[in-house]
Amino acid sequence: MSKELVFVLEPDVGRITVEISQAPAAMVEEMAKDLGSHVKVNCGRPSRPRQTLPILPRDQQISDREAKAFSIWLYRLYHDSTVDGPGRRSVVAVSGCSIRCDGCYSGDTHERSNGTLVSISEIVSEILAKRDSHDGVTILGGEPFDQPEAVAELVFRLKNHGIHITVYSGYTFEKLIESGVPATQYILSHVDLLIDGPFVKEQNVGAGEYRGSLNQRFVSATMR
Repeated sequence: MSKELVFVLEPDVGRITVEISQAPAAMVEEMAKDLGSHVKVNCGRPSRPRQTLPILPRDQQISDREAKAFSIWLYRLYHDSTVDGPGRRSVVAVSGCSIRCDGCYSGDTHERSNGTLVSISEIVSEILAKRDSHDGVTILGGEPFDQPEAVAELVFRLKNHGIHITVYSGYTFEKLIESGVPATQYILSHVDLLIDGPFVKEQNVGAGEYRGSLNQRFVSATMR
């Protein structure tokens, strides 16, 4: 399998981030010697840490409507990512995916049961606590548009704080528009950047920054 390194330059802070998720260990060690001092940051395929956010009780007291409106199925929430959208970002990785692309890097997020039902308020509170050190929030998965009502609520609350939002979806922009789901339309009209399309493992080499494969597109707010 082909290996590649992706370098993300941050000239405003004098920093270089290198995505090394597919690089051999020996190459990483040699590169670390050449670049000098370094620190590890979260990547696009992080291991899942202990869940720290409050988990809603899974019992009959929570109706389907309440669950959709005020909570979200979350795989994990992490910070300091420079490979999941422009700048340094907090990342909301949802659980559950109906697309399940062959060779997906995040296969653990496909089953909704691998996540936990978490209060949207708690997610927003943690993001705001980290806001000064980040450039925005990325929502990915899993498939965010498999739970559009919850994601729309999250987008609504984050935009109320003026936060830049990037969303990844395995669906194309056109397919999402055709769905006619009101919550989906709200998300598309309020996020700053959509990175769309399924992951195609045969097109992963040379995809560059932020994309998993060459077929995926950057759909900005000004293009919609």
